[in-house]
Amino acid sequence: MTPRTTRVCAILAAALLLPAAGQAQGYRLRLDAGVQSVRFRGYQLDSVAISDVDTLPDGSLESSDGFAVDCGSAAAFCSFFRPGAEQSSTPLVATADLTLWGLGIRGLSVRLNGRYGTDLSDDAEWPGTEPGLQLLEGFVEYAAAPTWGVRAGRQVQTGRLGYYGYDGGRVVVRAPSTGLEATGYLGLGLARGALVPITSAAANPLGEYRPAESQLVAGATASWITPVVELNGEYQREVDRTSDYFTSERIALSGTLRPAARVSLVGGSEYDIAQGFFGTTDVSVRYTTQPWGAVAGWRRYRPHFDLWTIWGAFSPVPYNAGYASAFVNPIRGLQLRLRGERYQFDDAEAESPLVTIESEGWRASGGASYRLTPAWLMDLGYHKQFGPGAASEGWDGAVTFTPTARVTLTAHGNSLDRPLEYRYDEARLVTLGLEGEFAASDNLRIALTATRYDEDRERPDAASFEWDQLRLGARVVLLFSSGADRAALPPARVRRPAGR
Repeated sequence: MTPRTTRVCAILAAALLLPAAGQAQGYRLRLDAGVQSVRFRGYQLDSVAISDVDTLPDGSLESSDGFAVDCGSAAAFCSFFRPGAEQSSTPLVATADLTLWGLGIRGLSVRLNGRYGTDLSDDAEWPGTEPGLQLLEGFVEYAAAPTWGVRAGRQVQTGRLGYYGYDGGRVVVRAPSTGLEATGYLGLGLARGALVPITSAAANPLGEYRPAESQLVAGATASWITPVVELNGEYQREVDRTSDYFTSERIALSGTLRPAARVSLVGGSEYDIAQGFFGTTDVSVRYTTQPWGAVAGWRRYRPHFDLWTIWGAFSPVPYNAGYASAFVNPIRGLQLRLRGERYQFDDAEAESPLVTIESEGWRASGGASYRLTPAWLMDLGYHKQFGPGAASEGWDGAVTFTPTARVTLTAHGNSLDRPLEYRYDEARLVTLGLEGEFAASDNLRIALTATRYDEDRERPDAASFEWDQLRLGARVVLLFSSGADRAALPPARVRRPAGR
C-alpha cells in the first residue's frame, strides 16, 4: 500500500477500536468518508516572440495560431494561455467526530473532531488536501450543573465576529433563572477562517507579512435571553507575540426584539477598535405566519482584515444594501418565494479619468417548490444580478423521489450565464446530476453522485475551448454509539395527581 493509503487505514482502524476500548463509558462516534473522481482541463502558460505577433484591425494582438496575447511595454516576448492536457484527480476526505462521557467525574466529557484529506491520483494535487491531517476540535469539558463550565484544548468560537479557532481555555458562567450568560476565553489563535496555525504553509498567501508565531487571542461574550428580547455582546483582541502590537481588536452588539406574535426585529453592528471605524451593520424586520412570511432590511457590509495583512492598505470600500423577501403557500404543498436587493458602494475617492466605473447593482431571485405526493418533491428557481464588474443569470431545478424512508433519489440541473465586464470572454455553464442516498440501517448511510459540467468560453480567439468535467462521487457515513444517549423515555403519566 502507498503511504497515504496506510495513513487512511490507520486512522479508520483507530477510530473503530476506540469504542471497544471505552465500553465502560458513554460514547458517540461518527465516521464520514467521501471520495470523488474528477476529470478536468486547465491552462498552460505559453509565450511567443513579439516579432511573430499579428495586429488585428481592431488593435488587438494575436499569436500566429490565433491566441490573444499580452505584451508588456518594451517586452521581447508576449504571453498567453493555451488549453492544457486533460487531468484527473481523486480527492478523498475522511472525518471522525468522537464524544466521550461517563469518565468517572460527573459533568466531564471529551470531544475530538479530526479530518484527513488526500489526493489518490498522481496527476494533480486537489485544493484543500494540505495539510492532510487536521485536528478541527479536541478539548476536555467540565460542566458543573447548569451554572458554569470550563473547557480546555482546541475549540471554535462562533458569533457576530465570525468563525474563529484557538488552542486554549474557556470559562462559561450562567444564571438560568435570569437568562444571563457570560463567556471568557484565552489562547493561541489559528488562521482566520481555517483551523490551522497562522504559521502553517496552508495559510501562506503573503508569507513575508505573516506573524512569526501564533497570535495571542483573548475575548469575552455576554448574552441575555428572554421570550421577548435577546441581546448579545462580543469583544475580541489579537496580539502579535513577537511585537506586542494588536493585530485585531473588535467589539460587536446584536439583538432580537419580538414586540408582537410573529413579528421580530433583528439587528447588529461591529466596531473595529484597532482601525477606528464601524464594520458590518444590519437591521431587519420579519413577519411569519402559516400561509406566508416576509422580511425587509438594510445592511452595510465592510470586510475585516487583520492589521498584519496588506489588504487593509487598499482601503476596502463598504456597500449599502436594501433587500426584501417573501414566501407564500397558496395551496397545499406549493410554496412560492421571491427576493430582491439593491446595493451601492461608497465613493472610493479614487480618480479614473479614462474609464467609467459602476458603483451600484441589484440582485433578484424567485422560485417555487411543489410536493406532488409524499414521495415526490419538485423545485425550480431563477436568479439574475447585475453589478460592478460582472453580471449573471441562470436557472436551477431539482426533482426528489423518496419511495421509502431509507431511499432518496434526486435529479438536479442548473444553468449559469456570466458576461464578465473586465474579461475577454463570456462563460456559459450547464450542470446535470444524479444523487442517490440509501440508509442501510440507523448506523449506516451510503450516497452516490454523478455530475456533468458543460462549460463554454465564448471568445473570438483560439482560447474558446470547452471546460467540460465529469465528477463521480461516493460517501459512507457510519455511526457508533454506546446507546446511553438513546435511552427510552420514562413512562408517560396517564393521570394527573390529585392536588389542592
